[in-house]
Amino acid sequence: MRNPLIAAIVTLLKENLQGISEFDILKSLKNQFPELSTLAKDSNLQLFRQHFLIMNALYQLQASLWQDERLILSIHALEIKLLPNDLLKHTNAKQLANSPDAKLAAYYLDWDEYEKTDTAEVSHLLDSFYRRMDLCDDKRGALSTLNINTLNPSKIEIKKQYRKLVQKHHPDLGGKAETFIELRQAYEQLIR
Repeated sequence: MRNPLIAAIVTLLKENLQGISEFDILKSLKNQFPELSTLAKDSNLQLFRQHFLIMNALYQLQASLWQDERLILSIHALEIKLLPNDLLKHTNAKQLANSPDAKLAAYYLDWDEYEKTDTAEVSHLLDSFYRRMDLCDDKRGALSTLNINTLNPSKIEIKKQYRKLVQKHHPDLGGKAETFIELRQAYEQLIR
C-alpha cells in the first residue's frame, strides 16, 4: 500500500537538505493532514500510529530511492536526510540485508504491525522501554559508585577497580559497612 504521506515528506526532505528530525516532520505533516490528530483516542496509541505512518513512508521512500540509485535516504532517530548514493560504494547488499536497519524497515513496511498494535501493546512497548532506561540509569549509578568513567568497561577493569576500592573501604580494614555494601552491589550489577 502506498503511503499518502510520501509526497509531503519528499518535499520536506528537499527543503531540509541539512537533515530534519522525525518530530519536525510530524509537526509539519499535522498542518497538512489534520486527520493525523484523530488516529486513536488513546494518546500513546495515536503517537505510535503517527510514528508508524511516518516511518512507513520513509522506508518506502528509501526503497524507491535505492532502486533509482541516485540518492539514499539516511534514517536515524534524530536526523533524516537525503545523501548522494556514492556513500554506499563500500557496502554490499548482504551487509545491508542483515543490518538492524533492514529489520526496522521490514517492521515498518508491514501494515499488519500497524493494524495489530493496540493500546495494550503500545503500553507494553513503553513499559519495556522505561525498564531499559532504568537499567541504564542503574548502570550509570553503579559505574559512578565504583568511580569508573568509561560507559562500557571490561570485566577486568570492573574487578580491578572494585578490588582497589574494597581495600580502602572494607569494614575489616576500617571502612564503613554501608560503603562496602554499596560497592559490592555496584560490582555485582556491572558483572551481571
